[in-house]
Amino acid sequence: MREVFADIFASYPDARWANDVHYVSGSRGLSEWVMTGTDVEDGSKINARGCDMFTFDNGLIAVKDSYLKST
Repeated sequence: MREVFADIFASYPDARWANDVHYVSGSRGLSEWVMTGTDVEDGSKINARGCDMFTFDNGLIAVKDSYLKST
């Protein structure tokens, strides 16, 4: 996860997540969010809705899948 976020902040130094909502049911979890930022290479703006789906095992994240849709 550290490497993933390092890559995101390298590409979008002003990255922000907002409008987040989180759900947990048993061994599954879902986080909904909106990510905004400015691409360091070309200055374009990103405004993406997304979610992370989690599977937990013994209190740890066993699986994390991310989905996003740029708007």
